[in-house]
Amino acid sequence: MSKIYYIVATMIMMLAVACNAPQRSVVMHDTPNDRWDISEEFYYDNSDSLTRRDIAITVRYGKGYVADSVAMSILCVAPDSLVVEEPFTLHIPHIGDLRPEEHTFVYRRNAVLSTKGRYIFRLTPHNAVEGISSVGLIISESHNSND
Repeated sequence: MSKIYYIVATMIMMLAVACNAPQRSVVMHDTPNDRWDISEEFYYDNSDSLTRRDIAITVRYGKGYVADSVAMSILCVAPDSLVVEEPFTLHIPHIGDLRPEEHTFVYRRNAVLSTKGRYIFRLTPHNAVEGISSVGLIISESHNSND
């Protein structure tokens, strides 16, 4: 009987730890021919309308990247149909060797996605950018609560 008790207690403890673990969503989309020239759309299903989150953009690039910066637009459509679009610029450092690099850029800190449901994020470069092989969106729980 004690083995069953320990197994059940362990499972309940694992479930409690998993529920309290910080939530993180990372989605990457590959670009055709290492050239980013079309909109990339990302979906985030929000079930918590109170937690503060950090939203970041990540890019994977290689030696074919020669631009100084990447001007882009970020469009967000909330589940209640609120649409917000704003410009954003990525200042991607050049790499010194031949291996691909990945860089992450903070877009928003301590953002509250106040509506439950599916959020749509659309990243659109203003011009075609050579050398970028993947573009992604990272949404994670904020580690600080400073306003």
